[in-house]
Parts: sequence; C-alpha cells; structure tokens
Amino acid sequence: MQTVRIIINAAKAFYEEMLFFIATGGILLAATFLVIPMPFALIGVWMVAHRAVRGLGVNWGLYWRAVKEYGLRALQLTLVLALGYGLLVANIWFYNTPGVSGFSDSVLVWIRPIVLIIGLVWIGISFYAHAFLIELEEPKLLMILRSSLALTFVNPVTTLLLLIVSVLLTALSIVVPVLLLALPGFIATLSITAVRTLIAAVSEKYGDGEEKQATE
Repeated sequence: MQTVRIIINAAKAFYEEMLFFIATGGILLAATFLVIPMPFALIGVWMVAHRAVRGLGVNWGLYWRAVKEYGLRALQLTLVLALGYGLLVANIWFYNTPGVSGFSDSVLVWIRPIVLIIGLVWIGISFYAHAFLIELEEPKLLMILRSSLALTFVNPVTTLLLLIVSVLLTALSIVVPVLLLALPGFIATLSITAVRTLIAAVSEKYGDGEEKQATE
C-alpha cells in the first residue's frame, strides 16, 4: 500500500537524523512562543527533512542557510495558510450557529458538507505546502498552493490517510509532551516523502502513457 510505504520510508529517514530533528524541534517549540520567528524555524526543520529523505548529510550551517534563504517566503506561506484556516473556522461557526446564517435547514444540509470538504482540502494543501516550498525550483506562492492542491486532488485517499496519521501522532504528542520535540521533524519528513513519492508515481504513470503513444 502506497501510504504504508510512505510512512515506513519517512520513519527510516527520520530515524537516521533523529537527534538533529529533536534539536531543531526544540528550537521550533521555543520560536512558537515568540510567534513571528516560528515560520523561520519551521522551514529549517523542513530543509533538514528534505536532506534526510534524500539520504544527504545535515548540519547547522544548512539549517541556518535555509532559515535565511526561505524564511520570508515561509512567513508569507504561513500567513496565507493561517488566513485560510481563519476563514474556514468563521464559515464553520457561521453555518452551524442557529439563527446566524439565515439559511433554512434544508439548505444547510447541503452547505455544511461542502464546507467540510473544503476544510479537508485546505488541510491537505497545508500538509504539502512547505514541502513544495523546498522542492520547487521557483517556489512562488501561487505555484506552491496550486501544486499542493493538485497533489491533494490526485491522491485524495493517500492524503486523507496521511492526515489521519499526522493527527494521531499530534494527539499522542499532546498526551506525552516530550514527543513534541520530535513531532515537527517527523511530520516534515512525512510531508517531504509523500510529495517526492506521489510526484514520482504521477511522473512514472505519465511517462508510461507517453511511451505507449510513441509505440503506437
């Protein structure tokens, strides 16, 4: 199963650099309390994951270069994602608070599932977004969002399963707080592994299609 393979490969890559991930996770946790530096620390974790998934070495110089090179774009991306979540929460409140929306129950029955689907798609986009920020040669904001949206739509089941795994790991980390240091690194590794695996699968399928056409 594709999802299982992604999780196993991500776990292997994470294990090889686990101590480094825990250290960068500590930096991210500290930066989160300062709010603004958080996206800068976050993209550093994703760069470490990017290198680990590719089997390349990591070091602090690489981490700080990533923070410097991608920090502002990571801040922009994080703000856009946060804005999307804000709009999503507002819509959920609007359509689920009696007497606020003004729509009849017969209409709300159709609107609420649509809002739920949009929410799941946005969460999928958020899961892939920072990976695309690292993976794309020209990581422009619209390209990142479009690529994340496309990958979510092309692989809805895999994306949903990966999101469920991420939620379960987050819940476990809340129950066992010490795991919060390792959580960002594993989520980043899972995200990078998923993007590289799913894109490779699409490319292989598309390449096979071109080859068949060429031989006909």
